[in-house]
Amino acid sequence: MRPQTKVGLLFLLSVVLMVAFAFALGVLQPFSNSNELKVAYNFAGGIEVGSPVRVMGIKVGKVRSIQFEPQFKMPESGEQVKLVITISVSKEAWPTVRKDSHFFINLAGVIGEKFLEISPGTLENPELTPGQVVRGEDPPRIDQLISQSYAVAGKILEFVNKNEGSLVDTIDTLNKLVLNFDKMLKQLDKTAKDPEVHKIVKNFNAILDDGAFFTHELRGPEAQKTIKLLNELFHRLEPMDAKAIKKFLQEEGIRARLF
Repeated sequence: MRPQTKVGLLFLLSVVLMVAFAFALGVLQPFSNSNELKVAYNFAGGIEVGSPVRVMGIKVGKVRSIQFEPQFKMPESGEQVKLVITISVSKEAWPTVRKDSHFFINLAGVIGEKFLEISPGTLENPELTPGQVVRGEDPPRIDQLISQSYAVAGKILEFVNKNEGSLVDTIDTLNKLVLNFDKMLKQLDKTAKDPEVHKIVKNFNAILDDGAFFTHELRGPEAQKTIKLLNELFHRLEPMDAKAIKKFLQEEGIRARLF
């Protein structure tokens, strides 16, 4: 075999191996069974090219590319977003990706790999179109949370140092209030067990019963009639002066009738 033929065959073999390797990595997919979608973020949270894309915990694709877009704005809201991630989603899972779906960046386990999680949408909302740009949910910044925690802790320590005396006095006052309340509860418990207290309560209940009976009788028709007659009598006696009443009572005829 001539050297030129050997070089040509080696070249063809190299091309075939490169194409096969590209197929294996997913770089070339002429018969792709997935659709692409662009997800915009302002913080990627460590996601990388090749990270898996999951729907309901099932891998349905992967991250194709991550692009910095400093001037990019969301088509509908006009929000400025500086990071666009292109992902692929299998056509089998594509019907679950709808307008109300959410796109999160999660972590598999405590120290596992990062992946992009898509929450399935509802049937009432339309499906997304391939190549559409959607807004993702920015993951929390752990570094910012730690920094804010340190700041809050510092302010708490500063407050405690400045008001140490007041705090001690407040805690001492609260302790005294709790002790006094405990003593009061013990005294109430002791009083409740005293037989004399039971007797007083029993007598008080009897008085209340008698009063209820008396007021019930006063509400009867006969009692109302008597009260009405007394009221009329008082109104009749009101115009009479003291002299006329005294003269009337001192007459012999009245005395004889009364006594």
